[in-house]
Amino acid sequence: MSKKERGTCVENPAKKNWIKILVIVVAVVLLAGCSAMAYLYSQIAPAFDEGEAGTLNQQTDPDIEAGGDRFYNLLMVGIDYDADDDGRDYAEGKGMTDVIMYVQIDRDNGKVNAFQIPRDTYAGEDVGDGIKTNTGKINEVYANGPDQENKINNLANKIYELFKLPVDDYVLIDMQAFKTMLNNMGGIEMYVPWDIVTVDKETGHEDLVCPQGTHLISGDTAELILRNRNYSTADYKRLETQQYFYAALLKSLLNDYTLADYYSTCKVVAHYIDTSLDITEIWGLYATMLKIDPANIYIVRAPGGAANINGHTQVYYVDRESCAEILNEHFRSLESPVEAEKLGLITGQTYLYGMNIDEGRTMGDVMTNAEEGEAELAASSEAASSEAAG
Repeated sequence: MSKKERGTCVENPAKKNWIKILVIVVAVVLLAGCSAMAYLYSQIAPAFDEGEAGTLNQQTDPDIEAGGDRFYNLLMVGIDYDADDDGRDYAEGKGMTDVIMYVQIDRDNGKVNAFQIPRDTYAGEDVGDGIKTNTGKINEVYANGPDQENKINNLANKIYELFKLPVDDYVLIDMQAFKTMLNNMGGIEMYVPWDIVTVDKETGHEDLVCPQGTHLISGDTAELILRNRNYSTADYKRLETQQYFYAALLKSLLNDYTLADYYSTCKVVAHYIDTSLDITEIWGLYATMLKIDPANIYIVRAPGGAANINGHTQVYYVDRESCAEILNEHFRSLESPVEAEKLGLITGQTYLYGMNIDEGRTMGDVMTNAEEGEAELAASSEAASSEAAG
């Protein structure tokens, strides 16, 4: 009886050849993929550097516990070079920090806490080392501070002076990058929580940039939404609008983005970014953020409101006591709170329109609020259509 008749498999030369071909094809594909990624890395990696922001060397108090290895603290800054922007009282060509957000990753608990600092925050009568301020606002500190070779230290040191928040790394993005990134992504779907209306400073004419509702937001529209301050509570309300943008961006990254998309976007926006991180660290941070549930990403605005202080009009006056409570609860170890008196925030001022205290919310909450707002708009539109038809 032959082997075939006994039921034993006989090696098929044709099948063996196909297996070899398949292995070779897979190997070639993998090699091509690795080569492509290596090429992309070689093209992108050199573009990420500290640039004009310089080397971070924040001065901190040795007696204040920073959280050790538990916390990783990242300062994220959006810088604007628009000479026509409100509040620019110094030489053109110097950027103003239009967006300031302190992001802390709690490694022990797998959570992220983000602290939004209004750009108009009153930062004192000097921008560092006794250099007199122009506006009294924190958004001029980066450009006008004493360290002109490492401008990031001007802002990092002022943030530590005011809030006692240590910075481990920073990412500084030209606001132009927001437009470029969004356009490269083909826009993102965002729920706009209220009508975005801009006002011409010379004529007073109002333009509806984007109505309330869900829209595919392009880079140009995103810039207008992020920068618009035409609200009764100006900077404070603007930060809330930005939360919806962050939620939309996070949702897009979680649902639609691939590693290839990540590298493609990096290649486009890298030249607009100054950072103390290299590309592998940025990738690690990106990968970490994707693993964290939106319900564990908490965002809160600095409490306070508009005030006139020392001749500076309409600055954002942060309430020291409320701020200390927020920072101790969400940004410090329970064993190492920092007393309000140790913060560099002034007291005893009068609010022009009252004080705002933000309880904060998670990105999951923001996404839920967007869905609920969308549903309410749809129901209202349906009711209006029914009424018109009847």
